[in-house]
This record gives sequence, C-alpha cells and structure tokens, in this order.
Amino acid sequence: MQYLRSILCVCLIATSALAQNVKWQSAGTGDSADLQLVYEDCKPTADPQLPAISGARLTFRGRSEQTSVINFSVSRTVIYSYRLQIGKATAVSIPSFKVSTDKGELTVPAYNTATVQPGPEADIRASLNTNRPSVWAGEVFPLTYGFDVARRSFSNFGGEINWDSAPLITEEWGKYQAGETKRDGETRLLVAFRNRAYAPTAGSYQLNPVNQLLNLSLGTVGFRLFQQQRVEQITISTDPVALEVRPLPTAPAGGFSGAVGEFKLTSKVVPEKAAVGEPITWTLELSGQGNWPEIAGLPARSVSRDFQVITPEAKQTPEEGKLFDASLFEDVVLVPTKPGTYTLGAVEFTYFDPKSGSYKTARTPAKSITVDAVSASALGNVTAPPASTDAPVDPASPITAPEAPTDPQGIPRDPISGSDEVCTPFASTSQLIGYASLPFAAVLLTWLLLSARRAAQTDPRKPQRAAKQRLSQTLSKLDHASDSERELLLISWQHDTAKLWSLDHAAPAAEALNDPEWTTVWIEAEQALYSSKRDLPSDWSARAKAALTAKKVSDTAWLRTFLPRNLLPLLAIMLSVALSPNTQAEPSEDYRQGEFKNAAKAWQSTVDANPTDWIARHNLSLALAQQERWGEAAAQATAAFVQNPSDDANRWNLALAYQNAGYTPTAIAPLLESQPLADLAQLASPAKWEWLIIVSAIGIVVALIVLLLVGYNLAPRWVKWVALLIILIDAILIGAAVSGRSAYGIAADPQVALVWQDSTLFSIPTEVESTQQTTALSAGSMGTMDNTFLGWTRLTFPNGQTGWVRKDDLVKIWK
Repeated sequence: MQYLRSILCVCLIATSALAQNVKWQSAGTGDSADLQLVYEDCKPTADPQLPAISGARLTFRGRSEQTSVINFSVSRTVIYSYRLQIGKATAVSIPSFKVSTDKGELTVPAYNTATVQPGPEADIRASLNTNRPSVWAGEVFPLTYGFDVARRSFSNFGGEINWDSAPLITEEWGKYQAGETKRDGETRLLVAFRNRAYAPTAGSYQLNPVNQLLNLSLGTVGFRLFQQQRVEQITISTDPVALEVRPLPTAPAGGFSGAVGEFKLTSKVVPEKAAVGEPITWTLELSGQGNWPEIAGLPARSVSRDFQVITPEAKQTPEEGKLFDASLFEDVVLVPTKPGTYTLGAVEFTYFDPKSGSYKTARTPAKSITVDAVSASALGNVTAPPASTDAPVDPASPITAPEAPTDPQGIPRDPISGSDEVCTPFASTSQLIGYASLPFAAVLLTWLLLSARRAAQTDPRKPQRAAKQRLSQTLSKLDHASDSERELLLISWQHDTAKLWSLDHAAPAAEALNDPEWTTVWIEAEQALYSSKRDLPSDWSARAKAALTAKKVSDTAWLRTFLPRNLLPLLAIMLSVALSPNTQAEPSEDYRQGEFKNAAKAWQSTVDANPTDWIARHNLSLALAQQERWGEAAAQATAAFVQNPSDDANRWNLALAYQNAGYTPTAIAPLLESQPLADLAQLASPAKWEWLIIVSAIGIVVALIVLLLVGYNLAPRWVKWVALLIILIDAILIGAAVSGRSAYGIAADPQVALVWQDSTLFSIPTEVESTQQTTALSAGSMGTMDNTFLGWTRLTFPNGQTGWVRKDDLVKIWK
C-alpha cells in the first residue's frame, strides 16, 4: 500500500511539472513576425529578459491573461505579445532562456520561426553621430540623433527617446528639428535631436544604441463606413557608435583641477579704498563652457592677516536648460583691522582647452586697496591701534596729493531713451488742421481697400476654390503620369477632394462626399492606391473631370467688405492705440531694476517688429551684455552701429561688446581704424549715404536744367555760376557718399547676417546625413541670406563659399 501511494505522488508531481511551462507560439495572425510568449499555469514574477537575436529585434506589444475551464479543470495562462522586426526576409531562431515565475525558474525552449518578411521599419534609417571620431577626456562635444522616414507613413512619436548614455555625461535631448529630402522620388522626413556630452575618463567606447518608438500610418482598414486608419507602432534603433576618448596630456605642476573647455576668470574688488572696519567685497567669478559637473570650486585666495575674512559658500548658476554652460562666483568679505596699502594677489585657474589641445591659465591681475585710519562710523566696532611715538611728525614735510582716479570702464551703460528722430512742429494751428485734414480721404479709401482684402482672405469658400483649381491641375497631370508619379498624384487628388467638400478628415469615407459620381471615382482611386488591383479604369480621368466641372463653388462676395468683422480691425487698432498706456519706458525700468531678462525680451520683441530701430538694437545689446551673453550682444551692437554709426553710445558699446565677445566682424574691422575713410564712413549709415547720392544727383540735374535756361536766355547769366557751384558741390558729395557707402562692404547688403557664435557650415540643411561635407564657421563671419528652409538659412560669403547655417546662430543686420 505504501508503495502505491509513492507511485501516485510521483505521477502527480510529474503531471504538475509538465503543466507548468513557458513557450513561444505563433500569434495566429498569419504573419510569422507576430509571436506570443505563453506562461501556462504559472505567473511571471518579473518581465522576461529576452535573449539577443542576431539581425532581429523583438518589440513588446502587450500583455494579457486568460482563464479556461475544460472538464472541470481550470487552466490559467499569461501571454506576452511581441513582433519581430527584421531587415531582410529570413527565418529567425530564438535561443532558449530562463524566466522567473511563481513556480520557480523555468526554461523557455528554443523556437524557430517560418520566413519573416521585413516590416515598415526596414525602410527607416536611424543614426547617432558625434561629428568627430575622437575627443579629449572631459571635452564637451555635440551629439545628433536622427532618422529619416517616408513622410506619407509617419504619424507621430510613440514615446520618448530611450538611451543609456553611459559612460557619457549628457544634457537632455533638445526639441527636434525637421526637414525634408527626396529619395527614389519619394518625400522623406528628416528628424534630428541634438544635445551635448562629455566622457569623464579616457578609453575606447562603444556608445549604446538609441531606441525610440514611432507610430506609422499604413493606409486604412475596413470598408466605407467602417474605414479607419491603420497605425502600427515600431521601434527604431541606431547602430553602436565607436568613440575614442583621448587622455589629457600631462598637466603642469600644481593648479589643474580637471576643468576642460573654455573659461573666463574675472575679479572685482568693491570698494578699492576703505577705512578700518569698513567691509570690502572681493568677487571672483568663473564662467564659460565645459565639464562643469567635474569642477569642484574656485581657486584658493590668500589675504593679509590684517583682515577679518568672511567666506560664504560659492554659487554655481547654469544657463537655463544647459548643463555645460554656467558661471561660478564667490564673494569674500574682507574687514580691515589696520590702515595701509595692501595687494590682493593674482588668482590663476588652469584648464585644458580642447580646441588647441593644450593647457591654458585664466589669470586675474593683482589689485591694490588702500585702508585709511578708522572712520567715524566704525569707531564703535574697531579699536584703533595706538599712535606711534617713535617717529615724530615733521610739520614742514610737504603734503603729496593722491593721484586723480580714472573714469571707470567695462560696465554697459544705461539704455537710451526716446526715439531716433523727431519732426518740426507746424507754424500755426490752422496749418496743422489743414494738413491733418488732407489724409482722411486716403485713409477712407485705404480702409475700404483693406476691408475688401480681408473679405477676400476670410471668405469661407476660398479654400474650396483653391482646392478646385489644384484638382484641375492634378487631373491634367494624371493623363500623362508614369506609374511612380500616379500614386503621389492620386493622394494629392484625395487631399484636395476632401478640402473641396469641406471634410476635416484627411482620408474620409467615400459616402461622405454625398455625390454618386464623386463616391464612385473616390472608391476607384482607393482601390488603385491600396488594393492588389493597381490600375485605374480607362475613363476615370474623364469622369473625375466631369464631376469636378459639375461641382460649383461660389465666387467671392464683395459685399462682405462692409461686414463689421471686416471693417472692425481698423477700429480695434485705433481704440488700442487710444486706450493702451504708453509702455515705451517699461524695458528701461526693468533694466534699471536689474530685470535684464525681462528687458531683453521686450527689446527683442521691438527688434522683431522693427528691425531697423537702432535704439532697440542698442538697448537689447546692453541687456544681453548684462547677462554675459556677449556673443549675441556684439551682434546686436553691430546692427545698431551699422544703422547709426555716428552715435557715441553706439561706438562705445560696440568696442566693449567686441572686447568681451572675442571677435570682430571682418566687414566692420576697417571701420574701427583711425583712417580718413573710416572716419568718413562713420558719419552716416549706408542707407543715408545712398540717399545722399540720390539727392545730390537730383541737385546736379536741376543745375543742368538751369544752365540750359541760361543758354536759351530764359534766366539771368549770373545764375550759371550758382549752378556750376551746385554741380561741383554735388559731385564732391556723390564721391564722398560712394566712398562712405563702399567702406561698409557686405554690411551694407540688406540681406546680410552675422554669425554670433562658433558654428558649423553644412552642405545641406540637415544634421542627419553624416556623409555631407561640413566646415567650421567662426563667430563674426558675415554672409548674405539667399534661401531659408525650416530652421536653416543659406548664406553666401564674400569669397563665393555657400552653405547652410542654423537660424539660431545668426543675427540679421537689417531684416
């Protein structure tokens, strides 16, 4: 009996063990790429860690649970759904692996699929570029992740970028930039994300692939009323990228703290003359771009024992949204206890410059401070030292006056108030009324014209008329289109048909057209695009043209001109001007109160609206300089200077901005030299020189007419001397104007733009294509704009070189 019970237990255990298993199986969709990982009579305690598959990738689709009862036997299963992504058609072998379940660790047997066909992801190219094969340890370098996908199939992003950046320290990925290109006759969407990174230690690394989920639109499913868009989610992944991180050269003895990048060290002592017991603030600030997470603090400073030292904690302030652009400052408060002249020693900060491949030292000069005897305000706080009785004072000794201080420099001045030019008042009230009455007729006429224009622009039938015109052109092209062109033309025909019928859906059902003829040609177009039958009926084009001709769209109703919504914009503008308070001084108030960001934002809005307002440009430069944004400040100061070079404040701010930005534009450098031509050019802007040429030419013409009148005895003969003098003066003015205008060179071109920071010149407007030729573009370069594309601008330089630059790296001088 005992023997039978043992056999029964063994059988039960074996049966239980056989029931609990995990295996792969087909999802039953008819597609070998759809797989399921099935847990039978057990539950996973953790998500399965799938094995690596050569040439393929498993994308998780979802999880479900099922419970079934058969012959009073309960069976429970947990199903993980996956899809195989593969580059070329082949069978896939999934090796065995182990999973954790509530019944212990189980082994998933190996599984071989039938031939798997490539999915839509095979047509997408993703890449991760470092733009350079090797970098220095700690060097901040740009990273670009991007992909190109057929525009017709891309729907939206399925999730955030998934990337293990180790061993790099990186910023967050920025907002994506999109562009377009053509490949095999198809429009491709180019998407790029940018950020920056550095590697803390040297070595040879393989950067991990970047993964991202995308939603692709793959036509429609269903028929007629039950049609809906088919969206499939896929995972794209970049190839691993090799990166060589070079070790830094041997550091000089003492002082190197591991900083790599470009840094600036400044020192400021306030006040430089004080009395015993009065506090002196010694500010040390380190700013720049580099591996800030590795920078522990500022260099140590040494001071005389005659000072009480209060050292607060140093403060690091990164730029908004940036990890590698920051400033670190520390205020040391010194309280002198003895009078005398003291020297605050020079401070040095050693860092490695990756551009030059060498160590550099940022150094602040030594500063002298004078401490006088105890002041009256400090008598209650500091005990003055006893007077010395060893050296009697000679009453006959001469008294030497201290040197006169020089005017301070190096801080941006106050913004300029007011406007550029004013008009002379009228001589009398009656004259003012007379002149003011004349424009009203023109205002009324302009009002009616603008109202009529607005009526045409806001006509609800305008999109339908435009769609009908495009449909006529598309149908004409279809008569002679090749097979490859026909697909794009049919898609364009569908989009414009939806607009003609005022349907919001991009791919509506055929019944929505509400016309038998349109419904028939729509269904035939759908079949030609998405079914196995790819040919259109021979009379399709003729029937489509007949249906288009029969579809009537009303013309513009010009009586809409007198509708209130078309007449009211002018009234709204007049009321806003009359009722809105004068906010002209608000940016200046923000500036004086230290709200430099708010002031810069307000002046930037003014510049965007009126790019030739040189005062707004000048004030914007001051606000940017106060934020240590010297590159942009120099560019705006350049624009203000070119637009009004004769203003002293403009020239002073320009010199200060160039000194701190570290660049001087090539076209502006000759104007800053002490030469007669430069002095002449600075008397007026290029535009004013051009107007002088025109006015002088008119003067010469008038003088020549006077000489003709004298020759025909229609004017006194003495007038000819006045005319000849006018010709001589105007000829001199024209020569001076031509010389002054030419001195500006490319800066006088209305399309000129200035590169305000070191950048890269690209052959095509994208960073995704790694095979294109690029070259470095230095800050201060100037070129003329001849084309734009999304966030890119094409520049032509004086030497004939052309290329694309990011719009954010440019400041337009005139536009």
